[in-house]
Amino acid sequence: MSDYKSKTLKDGVKKGASIIGKIIKWVIIAIFLIIAAVCAYSCYTCTAVTKAVVDVTSDSSIVKDAVRSATGGEDRAKMASEAMPVTSIALYNAYEENTLRADNTYKEKFLRVTGIVKGIDQDLLTKKPYVKLVTTWKGSSGSEYEADYVYVYFKDSEHNMVADLDIGKNITIVGLCEGKGILSVNIKDAFFE
Repeated sequence: MSDYKSKTLKDGVKKGASIIGKIIKWVIIAIFLIIAAVCAYSCYTCTAVTKAVVDVTSDSSIVKDAVRSATGGEDRAKMASEAMPVTSIALYNAYEENTLRADNTYKEKFLRVTGIVKGIDQDLLTKKPYVKLVTTWKGSSGSEYEADYVYVYFKDSEHNMVADLDIGKNITIVGLCEGKGILSVNIKDAFFE
């Protein structure tokens, strides 16, 4: 009997080892497939990133933004000297009269905007400081109305200067015009001249 038990035990161990071996083999195959899938996705992502870089380099405004961000906007004097001068009132009125013409004139261009501070705050999501500049526009009756629809979003480096502003103060800034959003004409990456 003991030979029979010994033989049965050995057969059971062999079967158990065979089952464990098969499980290990399938686990290794699964790991290999996961690694292959990750590598394939990585190659796809790399191709997508390369395509995006090529697409980005063809859009000059995106390239300008990237260069400005990478250099920290250290060429402020040059940007200020090349910026198109405009008042907040004239900028807003241009967009109210003809958005397409105003985009052709101002959008994606550096502007030197002069205006009176109507409000000072910071964006809820980005925490970037911004200033609302006073504008006026003529209604259909010919009456002038005051609105606060030129929003100037400043670089982080300008935070303390924005904090020191007072409502009613006349300021001049340099920034990139983003055109008209839903309710406002927006200037981004602004700094004080």
